[in-house]
Amino acid sequence: MGTVSRMFNTSGLISSDTKSRVLEAARELGFRPRVRVRNRQIALVTEPPERTLMGGYVNTVTQHICHALSRVNADITLITEDRIENLADSWFDGVIGIAWDERTVAMLKEIRNLPVVWLSDEHSPSFHTVYLDAVETGRLAGGYLIGKGHRRIAVIHESDYTGGRRMRGVALALADAGIDASNLLAIAHTLPLNQAVKQVIDAGCTAIWVTGEDLKVLEVNWILQELAGKRIPHEISLMGFENPGIAEFQRPSLTTIASPLQAMAEKAVAIVLSGETATLQKVRMEVQVIERNSVRTITTR
Repeated sequence: MGTVSRMFNTSGLISSDTKSRVLEAARELGFRPRVRVRNRQIALVTEPPERTLMGGYVNTVTQHICHALSRVNADITLITEDRIENLADSWFDGVIGIAWDERTVAMLKEIRNLPVVWLSDEHSPSFHTVYLDAVETGRLAGGYLIGKGHRRIAVIHESDYTGGRRMRGVALALADAGIDASNLLAIAHTLPLNQAVKQVIDAGCTAIWVTGEDLKVLEVNWILQELAGKRIPHEISLMGFENPGIAEFQRPSLTTIASPLQAMAEKAVAIVLSGETATLQKVRMEVQVIERNSVRTITTR
């Protein structure tokens, strides 16, 4: 009892091996120290900073989650994927994941009797999930461009679960409108963006949707105008994902798909603090189109 007490009071007298054994046993038994005498401790698992850009998805959601946790006086331990081993050596009341590596996912799936919230539906059988329906997001984006008269559409998408589903949603929007699937040009982010843009221009696409909130649409915008000499939206239309404070002030201001990132963060915090582990929640959030000046209407006679 004394060893366990010292362990949960962060005593430096406990060896690393003993600490790991106590934590493993506590998680297996579903033991939790009394919350009344301490702040709840939440682990936020995220990408290393060098993988993200200012204003991108991971940084923005991480900031919103930290703010939401601070407002309820919860303590936060930030664990980046390059040091994911630290997760097994610390005590938490719950985990929120904004990460993608298979090793990270596998480690989180081994956690027992603690709430784990994941911001994607890819692993919904294993975690609580707060997510955006990627197929419906693609369908919304494709439907918007089709409604503007575009028939030859390019999608520059992430080469992962979410990106593939977004691209599929655009394909479904074309099918809904009776437009042949050959009019969709799908290019994965693994291709250098200058090459991707060249393919789009060579294919005669009238509109591009750059999926994902990682600022790649800003790079595409620059390549189109500065390297390819294309006028947006007069010669080609461009749509991306919302980057608050950035997309609006591009030249031209970018039409985007906006995700409710703050609301997603607050919902994830509410779930993890509930402590629920028996029944997994799956909460779908909705996106919307923010219309600005980078997509033109094509009129047909």
